[in-house]
Amino acid sequence: MAYANLVGTVPQLTSVYNYNVTGGGTGGALLGQGAFIDRSYRTNEFEYYLEDTWRATPKLTLTYGIRHTILQTPYEVNGQQVAPTIDTDAWYKQREIAAQSGQVYEPLLSFVPNGKANHQPGYWPKQKLNFAPRLSVAYAPDAKTTMRAGFGLYFDHYGQSVVNTFSQEGSFGLSNSFTNPAGTYGTESAPRFTGRGALPAINTGPSPGNPISFPFTPSNQAFLITEGIDNRLKTPYSEVMDASVQRQVPGGMTVELDYIGRLGRHLLQQLDLTQPVDLVDPQGGGDYFGAGTALSKAVDANGGDPNAQVAAIPYFEHMFNYLATPGQSATQFIYTNEWAPYRYTYGETTSLADLDFYCYYGCPNGTRYFQSQFSTLNAVASIGMSYYNAAQVIVRHPMAHGLQYDFNYTFSKSIDMGSDAERGGALSSNGSFSVIESTWRQSLNRADSDFDTRHLISYDTVYLLPFGRGQKYGSGMNRLEDAVLGGYQFASLGRWSSGLPFSVNEPGYTTDWEFPAFGVRNGKVPLHKHLDSNGTPQVFADPDAINAGVRSSNGPMRLPYPGEAGDRNVFRGDGFFEIDASLSKTWHLYRESHLRGSWETFNSTNSVRFDTNPNTSLGTQLTSGSLGKYSAVLNRPRVQQFSLRVDF
Repeated sequence: MAYANLVGTVPQLTSVYNYNVTGGGTGGALLGQGAFIDRSYRTNEFEYYLEDTWRATPKLTLTYGIRHTILQTPYEVNGQQVAPTIDTDAWYKQREIAAQSGQVYEPLLSFVPNGKANHQPGYWPKQKLNFAPRLSVAYAPDAKTTMRAGFGLYFDHYGQSVVNTFSQEGSFGLSNSFTNPAGTYGTESAPRFTGRGALPAINTGPSPGNPISFPFTPSNQAFLITEGIDNRLKTPYSEVMDASVQRQVPGGMTVELDYIGRLGRHLLQQLDLTQPVDLVDPQGGGDYFGAGTALSKAVDANGGDPNAQVAAIPYFEHMFNYLATPGQSATQFIYTNEWAPYRYTYGETTSLADLDFYCYYGCPNGTRYFQSQFSTLNAVASIGMSYYNAAQVIVRHPMAHGLQYDFNYTFSKSIDMGSDAERGGALSSNGSFSVIESTWRQSLNRADSDFDTRHLISYDTVYLLPFGRGQKYGSGMNRLEDAVLGGYQFASLGRWSSGLPFSVNEPGYTTDWEFPAFGVRNGKVPLHKHLDSNGTPQVFADPDAINAGVRSSNGPMRLPYPGEAGDRNVFRGDGFFEIDASLSKTWHLYRESHLRGSWETFNSTNSVRFDTNPNTSLGTQLTSGSLGKYSAVLNRPRVQQFSLRVDF
């Protein structure tokens, strides 16, 4: 990255053309350069709630109810919105169904104005049947014990961020954003920056023209990278359950044991609708994922040597028979010219694009694996699921003898298919690092959540030090002695958590042509936080061995094979640790006037915990020199502050 910046490479360029819908939704007029589409979205939401409480006995109380939520799909009030003319949910699924039968199903997508203002359906159906029942039980067998349990469904209020992302990135015919495909240029071959405002001539596809007419169909050779929406979105919701027992124990303390569960359903996930399909060979040679995996294994076995000889694979001999020559099989041709050169750099989907879309060696059978309009059509789909279960122990000590404290311990596990918020579009500035990697094998993303915290301990305490007049020690002090030695109060807050999960990713694009998959462990990969030879914090015990082993078949880790998502969130970095404390004292001045002094410290132990965020703080790319290197911390360094305040 530093070298690329130094030499001024510009590997990707985006061209944007904005239009206004005209002629009652039949056409669009090109806006001036730099002019924005004036959009104003509206949505209506309606809720009501019914609840009743029944005190069955003096010790048993039941509360039950139901909430009904109606969510209108957001729409643009002036009709400045478009959507595909076909069912995109059925369309992307049919692509793979056909591929599994050895057939090609790649109809082009066209876009027309839609939404309430255009008297057309919305982006997705209005959600009318979001009924959420609730039930809770409270039971007090005696004066010192309370038991509670509850269950409820909770529907999200969603849609605004989804529509905002699509309106900016995927509204074809209104805002046409064309980017040349990933992996087109390398560091040496990429055009160079020549001056401020002077962009290199990179082909991003043909311009739409002015004016345009609807339906608008992006070029079948555009191969765009953009955003979309699954038109079958459903309201995300959670099934929440809890149970607790609270008991008062001697000394006035209370001890509480809790269980909390939250099961997420229909969660929003990022999904590439135009990912290359797993095309089956009609002649019985298997499928692409299996054949691509076999060829990738051959690359690893030969250490990436493009001149090595490999056995013919029936799939490639049948599907790319035109590449065979009397002295060389089609498999050998693909291995030497595509698979071996790209497996450790741009990945197998780059090789497949050369063979299938770019037709560098001819395409007598046409484009069969990719959808030629979009190399990536990343859509929000309500396919996600999550599972959170936690046990809690809470101890509370009320103020007695000058001491008050709370102690909390949580043991939990959170599993999901992706941990991004609704606002985090995969191609937006918010970024995304847990998109569904394999569209056709979505369950491979199931793993510990990005925020999974297995153990969490927190406490707070206030202690009136027992020194001074009227206290246990020094009760006979005079006013001067008490002003110096008595009346101090100590307070502290503390938090410790176990390590946060992270993954490492490949340098290229094995399964999806926009999002790298995760690395795969061949065995145990030791972690050991230390400073490397350059003094940089490092999480892996031997990152050089990991990188070197990638080019072999038996290293600690390998790159994923076609169709794989890799191992998500299998490593643990630092957790959080911080103790804050304060020492304060108050002096009486006159009547209602007081002087209060305090000494406060934050991160009193000056402990250092590193951040595992792969987007900003931790090097996670295999084969790179930054693998395992930390560049940011979770907590701040120790800070101390002193203050004097007069109250009057």
